Amino acid sequence: MKKVVLSLVAVVMLCAAAQAAQPIKLSLWGPICVPNGDTTTGLEIAIGTQTQEVKGVQLALIYAQADKFTGAQLGFVNNTNDGLGVQYGCVNLAQEMKGAQLGFVNWTKGKMTGAQLGLVNYTESMKGLQLGLVNIIKNNTQFLPVFVFFNFCFA
Repeated sequence: MKKVVLSLVAVVMLCAAAQAAQPIKLSLWGPICVPNGDTTTGLEIAIGTQTQEVKGVQLALIYAQADKFTGAQLGFVNNTNDGLGVQYGCVNLAQEMKGAQLGFVNWTKGKMTGAQLGLVNYTESMKGLQLGLVNIIKNNTQFLPVFVFFNFCFA
């Protein structure tokens, strides 16, 4: 009986420690997740997820969304307001992005700092390089706004 009680206490303590640190978050869709919270530090695995802040890796089968992320987003569709790191998926969307977007369609509404590699790359302004079939830097001051195979702006 004593071993059973000690084992139960150990399990409860481990669960409490894991809950506090949140090294792994599992999400079914949106707010349906374990543990529940707006911040992920570590690994988030999901079918579809919406998180306010991610520091680590957000891995989603369909949709990964984070208001702010530092690390990597990997999913069919990735979306962020403020990204620092890598987005890797079929469609990558961002308001502001520092790092790399790798996918078929990469779309940054604001400023992109880094690289976009895909079939279609778009950004309002950029400090970096685009490689793809169609490359658009709307406010390009150093080269053409639209160019095939590559485009760049380091201003």
